[in-house]
This record gives sequence, C-alpha cells and structure tokens, in this order.
Amino acid sequence: MPLPVIEDRGCEGCTACCEFPPIRTEKLQKPANTLCPHCAEASGCTVYEVRPDVCRGFYCGWFFLPELTSDWHPVRSGVVIRSEHFEEDVVTLLILELSAFLVSEEFAGMIGAWVEQGVGVEFERVGPPGHLPAKMRMNELLAEAVAARDLREMQKVFAWSLAHIERSHDWEKDETLLASTLS
Repeated sequence: MPLPVIEDRGCEGCTACCEFPPIRTEKLQKPANTLCPHCAEASGCTVYEVRPDVCRGFYCGWFFLPELTSDWHPVRSGVVIRSEHFEEDVVTLLILELSAFLVSEEFAGMIGAWVEQGVGVEFERVGPPGHLPAKMRMNELLAEAVAARDLREMQKVFAWSLAHIERSHDWEKDETLLASTLS
C-alpha cells in the first residue's frame, strides 16, 4: 500500500524528476539524466494535464517521510530520495550534486538511523547526460561508524563512496532516443 503524501509539501520549483529518470512510454521517450523537452526549468511540466502515467505517479521521498526537515527538499539538499523501493525496506538516495548537506549532522543522523533499523541504504549518482546512474549499497560500509556513532568516519565513507563511483564507474549509455508526441 502506497504511503500517503504529506499535505503541506510541494515541488517548490524542483524539476529533478523531469531530468534524472529515463522515460519510455508510447508518447514520450527521454534518456536518463536529460531534461524533458516539456519541462520549464524551475516551474515544471508544460504538458501537465497529458503527462504520462509514469510521471503522474512519481513522488520523491520528500513527499512521504515526515521526519525529513525542509533541509531535505531536493532543491536545498541536492538529494532525491527515490520512493520506488520503500515497501522493500530500501532507501535510495539519488545524489544530484555534491552539496554541503551531504556532510551535515542531519544527513548523517538520518542515514545512521536507517542503517541501525536494518533499512537498506543505497547511494545513487547521476551519470553524464544520456547515461544511466550508478548505485552503491552503503550499509556494510557504514556499519562500524554507525555503531560507534562516529560522525567524522561516516562523512569519510560518504565522500569515499561518491568519489569511488565518480572515478571507477563505467557509465552505461541509455540508448533511448529523445522523442515526444505530447502537446
């Protein structure tokens, strides 16, 4: 059963979901990490009433998790919490940008709480335009630092893992060709 959307939360100019996911529908084909041609930056979908179902049904974790403060909003944090796997006890944090929020106590505290609860935590990093993202499971890497409540060590693991993805991942090209019949 889907989680209820928190009433007072909104996109507030965020258009990340119009860019990072690949879209493959009959009327819209959009490669990963490519801005949708129907997205007006900072304001959203220009074909909102006829957008594909996959777009209608997407809400990031910001809309579902009441424990998140306003600092977690994707525009402020540079992080999109992907909600597709919540029912599987997995939280995927799509890192859009390397922001100061990633080294904050608030970020580390939430990640640490999820790890302690046995929730699978994955960092996902967007690739170059037209390429699929890369993902890394964090629980095992963070286990000792979380158990010791060592904020510094957690921050080192965060930095190492994101740098490792950037340096060593062989980005897979998304072969989807941009096309739309929406209007």
